[in-house]
Amino acid sequence: MYISTSSSAASSFLRAASSYTRSRFFPSSLRNLNPASSSALNNQRSTASVVVRSFHSSASRWCHRLDWRSPISLPAQIRAFNPVIERFQKHFATMAAEHPFKEVLTSLPKPGGVEFGKFYSLPALNDPRIDKLPYSIRILLESAVRNCDNFQVKKEDVEKIIDWENTSPKQVEIPFKPARVLLQDFTGVPAVVDLACMRDAMNKLGSDTSKINPLVPVDLVIDHSVQVDVTRSENAVQENMELEFRRNKERFSFLKWGSTAFHNMLVVPPGSGIVHQVNVEYLGRVVFNTNGTLYPDSVVGTDSHTTMIDGLGVAG
Repeated sequence: MYISTSSSAASSFLRAASSYTRSRFFPSSLRNLNPASSSALNNQRSTASVVVRSFHSSASRWCHRLDWRSPISLPAQIRAFNPVIERFQKHFATMAAEHPFKEVLTSLPKPGGVEFGKFYSLPALNDPRIDKLPYSIRILLESAVRNCDNFQVKKEDVEKIIDWENTSPKQVEIPFKPARVLLQDFTGVPAVVDLACMRDAMNKLGSDTSKINPLVPVDLVIDHSVQVDVTRSENAVQENMELEFRRNKERFSFLKWGSTAFHNMLVVPPGSGIVHQVNVEYLGRVVFNTNGTLYPDSVVGTDSHTTMIDGLGVAG
């Protein structure tokens, strides 16, 4: 899985740096330097001024001349750049239109002359190295072949996985797009908050908020929040659950909103079992069918028991 923080970190740094003026940022920093003479301080201030001018000059190039310090005019500026964005989208769409492995897309027929769907056949690649790959590596290979667009996933990445016997000791980086993601409430709540914030930003820009959704199915299990306050009573379970709902009313309401607001998101409510249980017994798909394309289930989870799903032959 590609994990990259460079773009978000850079944008955060750019916003923070752009919000400071020279008088607010550099003098306070220079006071801590305790210069030996006033001339030294003047030299440092001069250097700082040059640095700031240089940074703002380069920042304007990075931002395509958008004034990030003016939130009022930002929506209008972004709308002005819509034609440029659309050209980029068309360019990328053209790049991804021709699937590099379309020839291995195979039909899975069923009686009656119809088909269950289509799948990307690994044997159709006609590479003897595939027969020697462990099952888990074949799952990674199928994912790379299916998602290959020569942009996020390239043919070179597919070759790296096929040549696993030689590349694995070198710890090369490969892309992996899991079929689904499993979250607990501790990790899921921040994720839903991020999605809600992105929708809020889309709304402020006058765009369609429904475009913000998880790209793959996300299962969020609410667990690990129950406390045992009542014991040795016939109604202990019911009373403890009522206390739990009262304590977590705001959080549970927010997650319930998320379960209906976003596509590709399932929230398993409280009292349905902890993530260890529902992972295997309820959430495992084994085989996905998305718009007629069949592919094996695979999951990335934030709970240590996620790999229990391997018992169903699912890569976790």
